Formats: sequence, C-alpha cells, structure tokens
Amino acid sequence: MPLMILLALLLGIAVCLQGTANGQLSGRIGLPLTLTINSGLVFLGALIWLAIAHFAGATPAVRGEASWKLYTGGLFGLVIISCAAVAYPRLGAGVTTTLAVGAQVVTALVLDQLGATGRHVPLTTTRVLGVALVALGVWLVVRPPQQAAS
Repeated sequence: MPLMILLALLLGIAVCLQGTANGQLSGRIGLPLTLTINSGLVFLGALIWLAIAHFAGATPAVRGEASWKLYTGGLFGLVIISCAAVAYPRLGAGVTTTLAVGAQVVTALVLDQLGATGRHVPLTTTRVLGVALVALGVWLVVRPPQQAAS
C-alpha cells in the first residue's frame, strides 16, 4: 500500500509539472506541435513498456475481448494534455490544478458509487463531507484575492 500511495503522489506531481511544461511549450511552438511531440514520446514510452513486458513474459498469451469504451483512455489523455496546455498559462498552476482536482474528486466518487472501476464504494456522509471540504478548498484558491485595508 505505501507504494500505491507513493505512486498517487507522483501522479499528482507529474500532472502539475506536465501542465506547466506543456503550457509553456505550446506558447512557444503552438498547441498542435506540442501535442504531436508529447504523443510521440508517450507512444515511444509505451512501446518500451510493451517490449519489456513481452521479454519478461508478463504479457498474456491470449487477450480477452474489451468493449470500445475501454479504449477511450487515449482520447481522455489528449483532453488532459490539451486542456492543461491551454489553462495553465492563463489561470496559473494553482488554480488550474485545484479546479482539476476538485473535478477529479467528484468524478471519482460517482465512478466509485457506480462501480465503474470494478469496485463499488458507496457514497457515505463522510465522503460527501469530504467533497464539501474539497469544494471549500477550491473556492479558497480560486476566489479573487482580497484587498488589504489601508
């Protein structure tokens, strides 16, 4: 479990750094070229992972069938890097990340409630309170700064 927590923390750091880098790069070379370069790097990395798994014997001999809906992850990846590249330079890392995390928490609770990830986790009062606290945190970060009284 500590490894999974570490991976989740690394994910959060990487998303923030990725958005910042992509926003700066797209401002210099344009969004389409930024997306193309990033997609090429992801594709190359995926090929390396596939080769390692294949030679390590970690790939299944027979693959099961998968619904077309399960292949939408690549499309969502495109949405993530496109939105981050456009929003980070305009909203800043803090506001963009805070809004994104708030949306992720709400979406995650809906997915858990529906059992969409393979594990049904019911919506409880505690979880709803957690979402409310996240919403408060989002509001505190996103709201316009207050002017100090002179």
